[in-house]
Amino acid sequence: MQQREIEELMQRIARESGNPDAARAAGRMREALRTPEGQQAAQRVLEGHGRALERAARMAQAGDLEGAKQSVQQLLRTPEGAKLAAQLASLMGK
Repeated sequence: MQQREIEELMQRIARESGNPDAARAAGRMREALRTPEGQQAAQRVLEGHGRALERAARMAQAGDLEGAKQSVQQLLRTPEGAKLAAQLASLMGK
């Protein structure tokens, strides 16, 4: 999975979620991923955990949102995932 694909996934979530809060969060995440800090953090995660992220994206696209959520939660427990989450939260103003 490439960084561009992550951004496309966030766009799809924003467009198809039907949930205004999820759409806003996906939009803020897309914006955060466009910053140099967000791009660097995402690249570190992709380098070490790209397959896990691809698996979560495939699950979400297939409608297995619970499986995708669990995969992402596991990813966020890694040092790289935790750092990405912290950086994105900071960039998103949280």
